[in-house]
Amino acid sequence: MPEALKFGPPIITADIEDWPQSTWDHSLPISSRAADNTRRLLDILARSGVRATLFVLAKFADAFPELVRQMDAAGHEVAAHTWAHEEVFRKTPQQFLENARRTKDLLEQVTGKPVLGYRAADFSIIRDTLWGLDVLAEAGYVYDSSIFPVERPRYGIPDWPQFPHRVKLSSGRTIVEFPIASYTAGGRNWPVGGGGYHRLLPGWVTRALARRVMHAAPFVFYCHPYEFDPREFAEIPHHIPWKVRLHQGLGRGRFEARFVAFLKAFSGRRMVDALRERQWPDLDIETIARGTRGANSKSALAATIHKDP
Repeated sequence: MPEALKFGPPIITADIEDWPQSTWDHSLPISSRAADNTRRLLDILARSGVRATLFVLAKFADAFPELVRQMDAAGHEVAAHTWAHEEVFRKTPQQFLENARRTKDLLEQVTGKPVLGYRAADFSIIRDTLWGLDVLAEAGYVYDSSIFPVERPRYGIPDWPQFPHRVKLSSGRTIVEFPIASYTAGGRNWPVGGGGYHRLLPGWVTRALARRVMHAAPFVFYCHPYEFDPREFAEIPHHIPWKVRLHQGLGRGRFEARFVAFLKAFSGRRMVDALRERQWPDLDIETIARGTRGANSKSALAATIHKDP
């Protein structure tokens, strides 16, 4: 039986994309390999009896609309993951708004259902792009899951709260933010939410950390269909430097077994289920934006948020 925890089961999410197109060259078409890997993920979820939130790249939905409809028919939540995996900081607010609306519109045409959630490429809502939350609210999204409360070279807001909040935006709008799971130790937050961290760490370690997180906050897990494909770099027709192959490919051969063990231990749910089950505390974006620029950012955050009971 899956373990019952105060803030469980974990929220299972996947970013539905194609590694060469999303990571190597945004101009590439979506390959049939991406569709095959996605079908593999859907089969694993079906065998595990878990429904997930699938953040679908618009280019993927445009190339494989019937597969996206199969996701919806299987009970998974279809959410948005940009048009072609462009980072927020490479867009002006107006360009980002147009991209977010275009992505939402396409996915809604494919599924015939409202798209509530969004995840930015490479977790690129960072300190300098917090304006992106206001843009997403304007575009009609109800929630976002783009912020990783850790400190990494390319992404992360390390003093962002580790549990979901309803963010009060400068425009007067609101949006719920579901941060990716992290674990606090040694005075800092460590990434434990999935992806490469679950490929590289032993399965028993990631399950133990997830268990600890879910005593205090919801656990947002993420992965990509290509992480279930250990032969990709040996077979794709692109010249990829060995360092990139190592960083992006290490642990793929073990990932499926670890993912299945994670679902067996905890089961899983969709983000929309977590969204509907409770009223989230409020977070004031203007105070955060000011606070994260200075040395006293953590105290500024502590002063403006209401902790979960």
